[in-house]
Amino acid sequence: MTKEELRLFLERHIDRIEALIEKRKKLNNLYSKIRFGYFVIALLAIYNTYELFPDWAYLFSFIAWVAGFLVLIDRHRKVYHSQERFEHLRNIKKDHIARIDLNWENIKYNPTEVNIKNHPFAGDLDIVGKHSLHHLIDTSIYPASSNLLLDWFLSPSPKEEEVLKRQQQVKELIPLTLFRDKLRVIGLVTTIRSSVKNWSIDDMFIWLRLPKKYNYKLPLIILSILSALNIPFFVLLMIGKLNALPLTVSLVAYLLIYKFNDQKFKGLLDATFQIERILSQLESILFHVERFKPKKGSELEKLLANFQDEKTKPSLFIKKTQKLMSRAALQANKMLSGIINVLVPWDLYYAMRVEDLKRELENKLTRWLDTFYEVEALNSLANFAMLNPEYAWPNFEVNSNLLFNSTELGHPLISSKQRISNDFQVQKEKDLFLITGSNMAGKSTFLRTVGVNLVIAYSGAPVCAKSFQTGFFRVFSSINITDSLDDGLSHFYTEVKRLRYLLDELGKEDEIPLFFFVDEIYRGTNNRERFAGSAAFLKEVAGKNGIGLVSSHDLELAYLDKEIPQLSNWHFVESIKDGVMSFEYKLKTGPCPSTNALQIMKMEGLPT
Repeated sequence: MTKEELRLFLERHIDRIEALIEKRKKLNNLYSKIRFGYFVIALLAIYNTYELFPDWAYLFSFIAWVAGFLVLIDRHRKVYHSQERFEHLRNIKKDHIARIDLNWENIKYNPTEVNIKNHPFAGDLDIVGKHSLHHLIDTSIYPASSNLLLDWFLSPSPKEEEVLKRQQQVKELIPLTLFRDKLRVIGLVTTIRSSVKNWSIDDMFIWLRLPKKYNYKLPLIILSILSALNIPFFVLLMIGKLNALPLTVSLVAYLLIYKFNDQKFKGLLDATFQIERILSQLESILFHVERFKPKKGSELEKLLANFQDEKTKPSLFIKKTQKLMSRAALQANKMLSGIINVLVPWDLYYAMRVEDLKRELENKLTRWLDTFYEVEALNSLANFAMLNPEYAWPNFEVNSNLLFNSTELGHPLISSKQRISNDFQVQKEKDLFLITGSNMAGKSTFLRTVGVNLVIAYSGAPVCAKSFQTGFFRVFSSINITDSLDDGLSHFYTEVKRLRYLLDELGKEDEIPLFFFVDEIYRGTNNRERFAGSAAFLKEVAGKNGIGLVSSHDLELAYLDKEIPQLSNWHFVESIKDGVMSFEYKLKTGPCPSTNALQIMKMEGLPT
């Protein structure tokens, strides 16, 4: 299926969903009218039949009318929730089309708090922020999933085993459209219903990890004994076999000890309410993953192993925990709670039970949620792969002579209608590239294209190319250099520090070589010193543990290929016809044969 065919398929799917939504809207309106009519009829019937039937018959009819109304409410709620889920599904399909078209305004942006100031490549390759790679690919509902996906993109050193495993997991998830869409729908429904006043999942884990402060056993034993005495004392008092003194002493002692220990269950109501609410929110998500049965022997089966174990699966433990939390939340009913706690130490007992459960609950939820976050991050990559069927899966098996090889390599953040692709390969012993060319000819974009596709490949997703073969490299870039006002550094000195950082990375004794990109080297200084510094830099990095792409306006540097055997010259060029400048954006061999700075100045009416 081509991208255009996929787009057409999605548009037809949206039309079908819209029809289902309209049906539910009509049914929703019908139920609203029926409920109103039923309520009026029931009210009139209850009022007018008060003296027509015996009390027991009237009570029975009243209960029947109320039960009927509750059934209507339940049916109406199900229709509304069904409509809500279909609306979310429609929005998901529209989101797919927006991602295909790179319609950024209609692609949800999940803000991230990550410091990329000194990151090896994030600031140059548009990995983070609006209109970035993360913005394009991330479909996560939960922030932890979004952050995990970003961690994969920002990994400074790819690990072969992890990359290959993720790639296989993504391939297995691609055809599971229903599973992925339903997971997003459930996530959207549950998060939208959350309130800002409630705990977040992080808040819950903070509470679960609080150390145990109190000893519950001794006061519970004493209170249980006193409670056991109070009941027979009361019975004996009622039948006249005992005077009031023993019961009074026992009950006063019970109440005093209970009051003395009340700090041990203060806050229990709020905590149990919040935990039960979060578990109810997570229940649908975790149960959906639990019910999914991956293919035997697949990487997904290994990933979801802790969801499939009959002894540890979420449904059993969460339901058991919810029962405990609901019993502990009896404090919400002040009257009933007061009566029960006078008879037995209910709150103290359940405070101990909840305290004992905290560690187990934290361990299990951590494992389940870590797995779920990984599934959701993988779903983002699978969705990206599905929406770009023409993209190639990276091949990480390279021969000894060819370190990198790609055909029709393009930039994924440029629309397919505007994107110009290039073939590019790196041979052993010829791994330093000097790329010259005029302004706006495409040098910087090409450097970013190679770099961002390496990042995508190491995340486990397919890349924007017809074929893509590479080994494993650490990625480093010096492209988007700006003044550092906070540090009081000029553009030139900022670049110098960045290149020093690059040389340090290149000089590391690391099994994984460096793939580095330097754009417009030493652009912030004069011609003579720029040439001298650039030549010295190229000589320094040649033959080191890495592959380098360096762009420059200095055509004189092209002659260094006679001194540096690893260096080869490449260029981008433009053409000017009838005063109009056009660019091919195609990578060509050799140094650039022309410049365009004076022509651009002339075209804009500046003196030349």
